[in-house]
Amino acid sequence: MTAEPGNRNPYRPGAAVSPLFLAGREREIRRFRATLHAAPELPANVRLTGLRGVGKSVLLKRLEEIATEDEGWLTSRVQVEPRHYTEADLSELIGGLCRSAELQISRGARIRETMRGVAASARGLVRVTWQDIELSLGLPGSADQEHSVTRALFEVAVLADQHGYGGYLLMLDEAQVIRDDRDRSGQHPLSLLIAAVNTLQENEVPIGLVLCGLPTLRANLLKARTYTERMFRGEEISRLAGSEAAEALVRPLDDTGITAGEALVNRVVAEVEGYPFFIQLWGAELWEAAHLAGVDCFDTLLLDSVEPDIYHRLDIDFYDGRVESLTQAEQDLLMTTAGCPYPPLKTADIHNKAGKSEGNVNVLMGRLTEQGVVFRVQVGQYEYTAPKFHDYLQRRAIRMARRGR
Repeated sequence: MTAEPGNRNPYRPGAAVSPLFLAGREREIRRFRATLHAAPELPANVRLTGLRGVGKSVLLKRLEEIATEDEGWLTSRVQVEPRHYTEADLSELIGGLCRSAELQISRGARIRETMRGVAASARGLVRVTWQDIELSLGLPGSADQEHSVTRALFEVAVLADQHGYGGYLLMLDEAQVIRDDRDRSGQHPLSLLIAAVNTLQENEVPIGLVLCGLPTLRANLLKARTYTERMFRGEEISRLAGSEAAEALVRPLDDTGITAGEALVNRVVAEVEGYPFFIQLWGAELWEAAHLAGVDCFDTLLLDSVEPDIYHRLDIDFYDGRVESLTQAEQDLLMTTAGCPYPPLKTADIHNKAGKSEGNVNVLMGRLTEQGVVFRVQVGQYEYTAPKFHDYLQRRAIRMARRGR
């Protein structure tokens, strides 16, 4: 049976698009279940970090399904955006998520008041009673925003508990964009969120927080609150092992009438280096090529014919936008890194290659870090946030040279 028009492409390359078969995440799923089972005595907090293309958002969606369908938790999942960088904007986002979750519990009905304020303006306290326990939620400093977030999270968590849910789980994707200003008088949205959740969890309110993002998320959390290292269960989401990558490539072909030769599988697995997005992209392009050629097997000859198209699509869909959104100075420095040894990128090498001062290089690398293009491994050393990005920059440099730029 050949790949006919009626047979849909079983591969799903895209941002946060769930594949037909999720390979290699059994350990993370098992630990997530254990985290929920231990709550509220132990905080139900998870930090998912990894490079782009490793399937963090896909895993986050799967964890949400497990929390709601298997473990009985009420959940809210959202992708955070740069516009949520201020305390007020983050507070508004969380408040909206909590209101939507409350309506999910009791749509069309007025939500019962579960927290009653007691005036304590001199000390900035709110007192509530829940399960015969009186809680004092201290709100020092910028109390208004923290009060708003704490109250919203408390109300939805209590309401969820009253209606038989295991608790309330707030799940934020692209969470690396939430970070505190270095200036004490600046914006501190991440500290606000962590303090609110921690205050509730100290009193065993059934609430959990899952943050998903680039490797910079861990450093952002530590800068916001040093205790976050103990507050979160950390999961470093990495590329798939060889057998897992092979399974991710082959399993979507089940019941399609199409097969994949062993030599082809081995070559693709080596080429994509275990990154789930690449597996889906290679599979999707091979499927289309098999359809056009009227064949029922993926083999190395088919890959030879389609590989230039794969890299062209990869560059356009996955890489180009990350460069073209930068300022010209940032682009120039980033292109300089294509000629530096990697991994890791060393600022000394970049300084020698670019002919810029060390101070200028450090400033630009800091800006590239803020843009989510690189992350700092240690002082003076960086890595790209996208896999195989160094290879891409080298291809881009060749294209630019050919165009005379």
